Amino acid sequence: MKKEKDSGQLFSEEIILAPPARFDFFSTIHAHGWIDLPPFTRLDGRAGFARVDALPSGAVVRLEVSAPGGYPCKEIHVEAVSDRPLDDGGRERVAAMAARMLRLDEDFSEFHALCRRRGEPWRRFARGQGRLLRCPTVFEDLVKVICTTNIQWSGTRRMLAGLVEAFGAPAPRGLWQKLFPLPRVIARASLEDFSARVRLGYRAPYIHALAGEAAAGRLDEESWLDKRLPAGELKKKLLSIKGIGAYAAASMLMLLGRYGEIPADSEFRKWMGEKYFPGEMFDLQKALAVYQDWGRWQGLAYWLEMTHG
Repeated sequence: MKKEKDSGQLFSEEIILAPPARFDFFSTIHAHGWIDLPPFTRLDGRAGFARVDALPSGAVVRLEVSAPGGYPCKEIHVEAVSDRPLDDGGRERVAAMAARMLRLDEDFSEFHALCRRRGEPWRRFARGQGRLLRCPTVFEDLVKVICTTNIQWSGTRRMLAGLVEAFGAPAPRGLWQKLFPLPRVIARASLEDFSARVRLGYRAPYIHALAGEAAAGRLDEESWLDKRLPAGELKKKLLSIKGIGAYAAASMLMLLGRYGEIPADSEFRKWMGEKYFPGEMFDLQKALAVYQDWGRWQGLAYWLEMTHG
């Protein structure tokens, strides 16, 4: 379903998506902090988010993604405001981007069944929870995960705001936001210039090198979404990237739909110490074993329990 209007300089079109059964829109967009990292912004007065992206056709669109009503979500509204009318390919691309960010194609029925069998408090997570908002590209997710390592959340937000401001292309006319920087834009700058314009600390050479690999086509990061790629092989690819350690690899695996690894950072240590091992000396292997019987869902089980705890 779509509606289109010419608002003078810009064109607005609404696309309505049908979510899977028991889809929790609010939980998805707030499951972790991506909604607060540019170019994502929260929508005023309603649950949802906006961001500006470029389509393969060259059109630039501001997407406003929201859902009326509560749980379960019955329909998702995607308003695309663009600098030119969208053709059928553009509409399909917008719908695909929204579906990808919201993980509409992922099946969580096995995880929800495990939650129901365990009873309370796990049963509450069977109400459509488990999806983690992600970016329209693997490259953007990689950069953002690198910017979460060894830093407080306020620092992550500062770094991403600086990166988008310094290297993001300005959106045309009344769209007002900047786009997330393309790999080739970052790669064109020298490392010295890149480091000087964005305060990324030790992460600057890692992100600059990552952009160079992606821009040259040597990374092929979009192929990592292929579920036929074994999780172990995908983990090796992630760990081969400078700046991606065990925590960042586990975080990226979850954004790629693989939940068998736990992102064991300082928050993990703090949570496990308080929840399961108060007064004990922290033992990483002992802590990881708490979620071991969740199998390929253990990373998600930890994340939901920790964020709701």
